[in-house]
Amino acid sequence: MPTRWWYFEKKAATRRERVAGNEEKVVNTFHRETADNKSAGARDCARARVAVWVRHLEVSHRKESLACRFTECCRETIRIHLKLNISVCTASLFTSFLFFLPVRINSWMVMEDLTNVDRNRKYISDGLQAVKMTFVQDINEMNTAPRYSPDMVYQHFGEEETIYGYADLEVTIHHSAQTLYSYINICYSSKAKNDNGLEADDIEDKLVHIDVRPNVLVTEKGAFNQKLISQKNFQPYGEMVHKFQSKGKNFEVYRVTEQSEDFNLFLERIQTLGMFFIECCSLTDNTEENWLHYFIYERCDTGEGDGSTIAKVAGFATLYKFYNYFEKVRPRIAQMLLLPQYRKSGIGAQFMESFLRDLRATPEVFDVTVESPGDQFTFLRDYVDCINCMNLPEFSSENLKNGFSDKMRMAALDKLKISKAQSRRVYEILRFRQTNKKDKEDLKAQRIDVKRRLYAPMKRSERDWKRLNLALTQEELRQAACGEMDEETKFSTLTQMYDRLMESYQKTIDRIEAHPKIF
Repeated sequence: MPTRWWYFEKKAATRRERVAGNEEKVVNTFHRETADNKSAGARDCARARVAVWVRHLEVSHRKESLACRFTECCRETIRIHLKLNISVCTASLFTSFLFFLPVRINSWMVMEDLTNVDRNRKYISDGLQAVKMTFVQDINEMNTAPRYSPDMVYQHFGEEETIYGYADLEVTIHHSAQTLYSYINICYSSKAKNDNGLEADDIEDKLVHIDVRPNVLVTEKGAFNQKLISQKNFQPYGEMVHKFQSKGKNFEVYRVTEQSEDFNLFLERIQTLGMFFIECCSLTDNTEENWLHYFIYERCDTGEGDGSTIAKVAGFATLYKFYNYFEKVRPRIAQMLLLPQYRKSGIGAQFMESFLRDLRATPEVFDVTVESPGDQFTFLRDYVDCINCMNLPEFSSENLKNGFSDKMRMAALDKLKISKAQSRRVYEILRFRQTNKKDKEDLKAQRIDVKRRLYAPMKRSERDWKRLNLALTQEELRQAACGEMDEETKFSTLTQMYDRLMESYQKTIDRIEAHPKIF
C-alpha cells in the first residue's frame, strides 16, 4: 500500500510541474504579445486573448490528466473512509464531486470568455478607416468639406493601427486651412464597458501628444471658430523664393530660416499633421540653426470682392544642413509633405523642383541628399532628377549607351547638386528608357550593366564586414550577404533584384512619358 501511494504522489507531482511549465510559456507569450503593441486597445486585446489561452490550457490539461486526478480522488476517498468511518462508496461520491466539478466550472468560464471576445470585436475599429481629416476656412464648411484618410496611424494607435472601445466609430479631425489648428469630432453608436480590464482608448490623448496638445488641439467648437476667424490675418513665414501656376491655381514657395516662437509653434502643428503621412515623422528642434524649411501655399482670393487674398498651406519640406569639407554644406531632406487635397496633380514635383532650384543657386551647397526615403518620395525624386538630367548633354542617348561616366557624375553634381549614387540611378533609368526592349543584344547590355553594379557588394570579403555595416545601406548589406551564397543562388538573387528594380524604373519612365515637363 505505501508503494502505491508513493506512485500516486509522484504522478501528481509530475502533473503539477507540467502545469507550471505551461503557465510559464503562457506568461512569456503574454509579455511578447503586449510588448509589441503600443496601443492600449491592442495591448488589452492581447491580454484578453492570453487570458482565454490560460483557461484553455487549464481545461485541456485537466482533461489530459484525468487519470492523475482519479488517483488523487482514490487517495482522498481512502482517507475520508478511514477518518470519517463512512462507506467507500459514499466517500468516493463526495471526492468525485470535489475533484471534477472545477473542470466543468472552468469549461463554463472559458466559454464565457470566448463569448466576451466575440462580443468585443464590434468595438475594434480600423484606424485608417475610422479617422478622416478636413481642411476648412469657415465653420460652415465642417459638414461639407471633403474627407481625407491618413496614410498611417501606427504612431497613434500602435502597429495594428486599431482603436478599441467604440462601435461604428467615426473620428473627424478638422484643421484650419491656414494655421492648422485641430478640432476633433468623435461619433459612435456605443462604447465598450470597462470589463475584465479592457478600457476604451482615449482617442484625443492618442491623436495629439500631451506635450503639443495646448498648441495643436482646440477642444471647444466655439474656440475653433475663433481660430478660423483669426486665421484670415495669417501671413506666410520667411522669404518667397518661387511662384508658379498649376491648373488654374497660384502657388508660392517660401524659404524659412528664422527661429521665432510663432513660427516654431506653426512648425509644430504641421509636423504633428505630418505624422499621419510621413514614415517615422517626428518633431524637430528648431532652436538648432542648421534646420532649413520650405513651405508651399496656395494663394486664393477671399471672395470679398476687394481683391484681398489668403495663403492656404499646401505642404512643407524640412532639411538639415550637414557640414561638408571646405566651407560647404550638404542639405539632407528629412521630411516632405504635400497635403492630400493637392496630390495627384503634379504639384509635389513642382514644389520639389522649386526648392531644389533655390538650393542649386546657393554657392555653399555641395549636393542634396535624402534621409531614409519612402517609396513614394523615391518615385517623386527620380522623376524630378530624370527630367533635369535629360536636358544635360552628358546624358544624351549616345552617352547613355557607353555606360555611366565621371562626366555624367560631375555634370549632375555641379549643375543639379545630385549625389553620386542618385546620378547613377538616374543614368540607369534613362538608359532603360531608351533601350530597345525588342533588341535582345541591346537589352542584354543594359541588363549586364545594372547587374554588374548589383553584384559588386557581393564580392566583399569577411574582413570588410565591419566597414560595410557603417558605410552601406540595408539593401547594399543584403547584397553583400549574398557573397556567402553559391553561384546558383547568387544568380537567382541578382535576377530578382534586377526585375524589382526595372519595375520601379518603369513607373518613373511612364510618368516621364506622360509628363515630360515639370512646369
